[in-house]
Amino acid sequence: MIAHVLTQHAHPTAWTGWEERVRLMVRPRRYEHVVRVAELAARIAAANGLDVGRAYAAGILHDIARDLPDAELLRLAPPECEIDGLHPLALHGRAGRTLLERWGYADLVVLEAVEDHTTGPRGGNPVAQCVYIADVSEPGRGVNADIRDLALQDLNKALEKAIISKVTYLQGKGITVHPRTLRSYHALPCCAHLAASPPVDSPPVQPAATPAFR
Repeated sequence: MIAHVLTQHAHPTAWTGWEERVRLMVRPRRYEHVVRVAELAARIAAANGLDVGRAYAAGILHDIARDLPDAELLRLAPPECEIDGLHPLALHGRAGRTLLERWGYADLVVLEAVEDHTTGPRGGNPVAQCVYIADVSEPGRGVNADIRDLALQDLNKALEKAIISKVTYLQGKGITVHPRTLRSYHALPCCAHLAASPPVDSPPVQPAATPAFR
């Protein structure tokens, strides 16, 4: 798959070694997830006329820091908010970007997609949208097939559904929504008017719950 994608859709950064590096950084089952995300992100990108090579690359790289110890995640990505400190797993997107930058990976579109896959695309990066949706809906998860199918037809509507579903789920569980996810939520056209309303993340943080950062 990777050879075909990068042959048909030239990628601006040399790929040699990156896929193997990810394979060595994560557990075998995690790597299986990574490959499924990359392949689905590429399918979504192709269906929407986007950069398939970058979508695949970002999918392969998105969880490069996912299996690092909490202390290393905190070192690579110092907490921005209380949630980050209580749940270092929330940092693995930012930590992954930091690692890739230190190792010389320079494609800003892909780096942003890696950083944002845990909390939601910040806007203006359709590759990040492809990876975010692929991560929450790849077949191995067994959920969100409706979002996956919608993304192959209308990426923006699928992103809207994915972010709203996450925020609604977390609120329903009484779990504080990450500030970055809230910004992504409020940036949606259907939710922009809520940005001036009282915060939707008023429930206290629940230390044992981390469903949003898988």
